[in-house]
Amino acid sequence: MKSFLALVCLLGVLGVHAQEQQQRQAPGRAAWERLHREPPIRGGPASKRAGPVTTKYIMQRLDHFDPQNVNTWSMRYMENGEFYEEGGPLFIYVGGEWEISAGSISRGHVYDMASELKGYLFYTEHRFYGQSHPTVDLRTDKLKYLNIDQALADLAHFVVQMRRTLPGAENAGVIMVGGSYSATMVAWFRQKYPHLINGAWASSAPVFAKVEFTEYKEIVSESIRLVGGQSCAARIERGIKQTEELLDNGDYARVADAFQLCSDVDLAKPLDRMNFFSSVSDEFAGVVQYHSAGDIEGVCRMIEDATVTDDMEAVAKYATSSLGVFNCNSYGYKAMIDYYKNTAWEHGAAQSAMRQWMYQTCAEYGWYQISGSSNQIFGSSFPVELYVKLCGDMYDGFFDETRMQNNADRTNVIYGGWNPEVTNVFFTQGQLDPWRAMGIQQDLNDQSPAVVIPGASHCADLSSITAQDSDQMRAAKEKILELVKKWLA
Repeated sequence: MKSFLALVCLLGVLGVHAQEQQQRQAPGRAAWERLHREPPIRGGPASKRAGPVTTKYIMQRLDHFDPQNVNTWSMRYMENGEFYEEGGPLFIYVGGEWEISAGSISRGHVYDMASELKGYLFYTEHRFYGQSHPTVDLRTDKLKYLNIDQALADLAHFVVQMRRTLPGAENAGVIMVGGSYSATMVAWFRQKYPHLINGAWASSAPVFAKVEFTEYKEIVSESIRLVGGQSCAARIERGIKQTEELLDNGDYARVADAFQLCSDVDLAKPLDRMNFFSSVSDEFAGVVQYHSAGDIEGVCRMIEDATVTDDMEAVAKYATSSLGVFNCNSYGYKAMIDYYKNTAWEHGAAQSAMRQWMYQTCAEYGWYQISGSSNQIFGSSFPVELYVKLCGDMYDGFFDETRMQNNADRTNVIYGGWNPEVTNVFFTQGQLDPWRAMGIQQDLNDQSPAVVIPGASHCADLSSITAQDSDQMRAAKEKILELVKKWLA
């Protein structure tokens, strides 16, 4: 009997250990991953009659700029032709750093516009994301084919082929739509390939490459104050400051216990500490970025729970609120690097898209959401050095701070930074969206207007017009339809 009980106890211990190990299989940046996902698109009544979405593949060159490189690969895309009448426009919804799904062209405002204008709907998948695999793995030397220049050339080939193969589309007008990074793509596509596109809607598009993106956490803080209230923001700020002071005084155990950190997190190590504070701030940023009615308010109700008298404990309560009974927060730097260095397509590093996206930030954009501003509530403990180190460690020492800054500067020179010099692009931003700081917030010119929608979050305007829309949100959606008609005329 004793031996049986000992075996049961041993299995129980191993089970707990296995569950903790499972948590560690995706260490460090779960909230980070949630910041880079397919924008949620909600439909109106029209989405109830959505027709079938089919998945197809198109052959693309591995390198569009080397005629001697004959290697090709299959790019995935989806299409929905339920409304199409020959001669109607092509609506191309462009995929970004995520796996495409059928819902994005079977509901939402683009779907509704295609219904009204008898257009054909396409959804393209970005090279190296989802099921679009140009190379056998994600080794650093293979990732040189992952860049904006190649991705835009993929879209150019796609437009040419669809006009050739779709009945009645030889001279069809083309409207491109994107959200977040893919909104950047459609704006730049209009710049580089104006002969292939009539106009573009860029929802929440960052267009200025910047390594030290301090403004992001500033707007997260501003949005929490605006929606959740000053007292909520103030308590988060006090809780973070208290946590920093405890660590400065060497009280690592109290912080680790409050935030339920996994055993491999050593807050005495500078990189673990940076990663910890960055990750905690991202837990709040994710809610703000994709806020819908009640989200920020719900966080603040938890933060301001009067039964929790300690400010750090209030922040920790929220940061651990999604953990299961056996789980822990794995904010260890080494575990995170080991995870995201994996180069296999079937591994979580690729499935989450973060190995690919992080490479693009190191090689082209920066956009590191750091603590280098006193105008935000998340402390001062996650400087740009964290991301410089991360880029170097994840990609075989290929990146350092000078190269990363030069890469961002190159992107701005090629694509124009704050002045991309485009026509027929409608730039929309949400007031609450932290990304708007890197986007066009005022009319670029008389043919490329811009609007910041009060109370709106990241890509919220891609959804159908509904009775719940504010007057400003409805006006923005009506404006894009008006512009699309003008561009196609």
